[in-house]
Formats: sequence, C-alpha cells, structure tokens
Amino acid sequence: MARQIKKVYFPMTRLAELAARDGGVTRAMAIESAMQSIDSMRPQADAEIESSISAIESVAAEQRRGLSEEGLRAILRYGDQIVTLAGTFGYEALDHATKSLCDLADGMLRAGMRDIAPVLVHVQTIRLMAPGGPTLQTTDTEMMLEELAKVLKFFDFGSLASAATEAGPMEESL
Repeated sequence: MARQIKKVYFPMTRLAELAARDGGVTRAMAIESAMQSIDSMRPQADAEIESSISAIESVAAEQRRGLSEEGLRAILRYGDQIVTLAGTFGYEALDHATKSLCDLADGMLRAGMRDIAPVLVHVQTIRLMAPGGPTLQTTDTEMMLEELAKVLKFFDFGSLASAATEAGPMEESL
C-alpha cells in the first residue's frame, strides 16, 4: 500500500511576514544600542542612588537611639533601589556594600536588634563608594568590603541572596 503524504500549510501571519523579511540589525548592533541607551540613563541613576543613600542617612539620623522595625524596613527598601541601580550600571563595590547593608538590616529585623552602630558603618562605606565620591584604590575598596563582611560574621547574619536561593521566592514583601 502506498503511503500518502499530507501537506501542512501554515497561515501567513503579520509576524511571520516580518520575520521572513531581510534587514534588521545584528545582535552586536542591538547590544551596542541597548548599552548606549542604558549609559544615557546613568545621570538619572546616579541621582537616584544619591537620593536613596540620603534617605538611608536620614533614617539613621532620626533613629540614633535605636532603629525601629519600620526604620530597618525603610533601609531595606532604599538599599534594594541602590542594589538594582548599582548592578545595572556596573558599580560593583557599591553593589557589594549595599547588599551587605541589606543582609545586616534583614538579620537585625529577624533577631530583634536595634543597634545603630553597624548600620552607620555600612552607610559611611556606601557613601564613600557612591558615584561622584572619592576615587578609591582597589586595595582600599577590598579592605572596606572585608571589614563589612566581618561585621556580618560577628552577628552571624547570612546573605539574603543565598537564603532566597535556598528557600525559593520570598513571601514577605518589604
């Protein structure tokens, strides 16, 4: 018995027509264009980073006698903004220092701690690493980040990033 071949016809949609056309941009050109677009937003990002750092400093100044739960949550919110922008715009040291502050604030929340001193150390370091701040040598930056890590180790606070990876998505919103 002879096998019959059936033909399948796909409808021509607008998307299929566009995909079949010649032209467009190469992957490299698209990436370069995207990077230029992101770089054009750097001044706005730097201003937002500055605003978030100032907001954290204000929270710390208002609560010199001890941080409230609300104050720690505010630090986490502003810290998250800084981490997002620092990561996007390649401010690696600032990103690392701010993640450390977020780990500290989260650990303090969970432990019921209210001490302002370790927060101030982190905020001062973040201020030094912010865009427009002093130019730091790599060794100085590494030393400051190591000292922040010692603070977290002293309090035995883990990393929010590693905890999120182990536990899955966070259920509680900041």
